[in-house]
Amino acid sequence: MIGFFPVSVAILIVLTLLGSPLPAQPSTGLDVFLEQVRQRAKNEERINQEREQEFGADLDAARARIQKARSAVRAEQDRQELLLKNFEANEAILTELEALLHEEQGGLGEMFGVVRQSAGDFHAQFVGSLAMADRPEALEFLDGLSDSRTLPGMAELERMWILVLEEMVDSGRVDRFVGEVVLPDGTKQDSEVLRIGAFNAVADGRYLSHVQGRNQFLELPRQPRNRHLRLARELEQAEPGETRFFALDPSRGAILAHLVQSPTLIERIKQGREIGLIILGLGLFGLILFLVRFTILAVMDRRIQRQLRSETPLADNPLGRILQISGASRRVDPETLEIRLDEAVLKEIPSLERGLRTIKILAAMAPLLGLLGTVVGMIETFQAITLFGTGDPQLMAGGISQALVTTALGLSVAIPLLFLHSLAAAKSRTLVNILEEQGAGLLAEHIQRTRER
Repeated sequence: MIGFFPVSVAILIVLTLLGSPLPAQPSTGLDVFLEQVRQRAKNEERINQEREQEFGADLDAARARIQKARSAVRAEQDRQELLLKNFEANEAILTELEALLHEEQGGLGEMFGVVRQSAGDFHAQFVGSLAMADRPEALEFLDGLSDSRTLPGMAELERMWILVLEEMVDSGRVDRFVGEVVLPDGTKQDSEVLRIGAFNAVADGRYLSHVQGRNQFLELPRQPRNRHLRLARELEQAEPGETRFFALDPSRGAILAHLVQSPTLIERIKQGREIGLIILGLGLFGLILFLVRFTILAVMDRRIQRQLRSETPLADNPLGRILQISGASRRVDPETLEIRLDEAVLKEIPSLERGLRTIKILAAMAPLLGLLGTVVGMIETFQAITLFGTGDPQLMAGGISQALVTTALGLSVAIPLLFLHSLAAAKSRTLVNILEEQGAGLLAEHIQRTRER
């Protein structure tokens, strides 16, 4: 008991100390921080628990959807197998039915092929026919019949037969209908089109070209001559049953198509390029020179003819001036008068022949310039052949056009100039002969008067 007491006393003292209140100590910043960390840890733990619960719910839903999709796939596979079996069974039935149909048709199959081929041939023929221009539904019917995979009925066969007969009849008739006309500037307008059989179509006095397969026409940018257009206008104004003349294109538009492509006179001249323009300039200059000189010679001729009818010498013409010289030389000897008259005639000849030699030179230069243009054009042609070969004729067309056009222009200018020079020279020679004849007559009269004295 003596040894146990001190231990018991010690425990009692400790318990007393623990149970007794201690003095309060002030909290520090570390305690606050620790409390915040503990609170944040509790919040994060709560959030993580909520996330885990959401993830678990989504996973269950996904597993349910996967299971549902697998069930749908298995159902579709079963349905596919069923449809495939039905398809194979239907294919077998269809094969048997087709064989039975082919057996039942017999000769109708050959007729079906003939009908399809005939419909295709008629469609190809009618698509460019003017007689079917205002009937596009007929073309669609023939096109559908040629591509059909079923036997045609009696109504379809009769319609095709009637269409063929109608096309034959309309090809020999003159009809009017409304169609779309495209002008050269691209403007579209609905106009009354006059169809002359299967050959031509006109509207407002202008020739048209047909757009195949459509109720549409193109006005030709280059029309025939005015007399042909006048006939077209008169035909449009004619009354039913009235007969009129008309310029028909028997090639069904081929000649008119070439007319559009053929160049005009101005375009032909432009193909001659610079040398062609020089030739035309020389020709124009020669023509003007001829007109001026021939007018002067004609005026001189009238004055000389008036002088021949008059006894009084006039100074406005060569003959009058020669007569004045003869009148002033009455007392000279015949030899001197002859010399004076010859001198006066020779003095008047240059004024009468002025410009004629220039016209002759121009007439000689024109074909030479044409030959020069031909040589230049052939040089360009051979250069194009050297660079590009002979595969594309359009590359050589420019040089060949220049070669041919310049030659034609040179001859076209030279021939008229030679003719005009001949006219002017003949006129001048006639006047000179009159002066020489009158001079000889004056000299003969002077010699006779001298002998009489």
